[in-house]
Amino acid sequence: MGGGSELLGPERRRRWSVTEKVAMVEQTYEPGMTVSLVARRNGVAANQLFRWRKLYR
Repeated sequence: MGGGSELLGPERRRRWSVTEKVAMVEQTYEPGMTVSLVARRNGVAANQLFRWRKLYR
């Protein structure tokens, strides 16, 4: 078989500090930035970033 991606086990959860979360949320409010783009760049699910934005307000 081979050639395909193999499952190597569960991914480890990343714990973000409050400072890191705030920095990501603030990036989403910059001109030209979107939640999806910031999430992708930081390896965070977009829905998680939307939740942090809601809590940030």
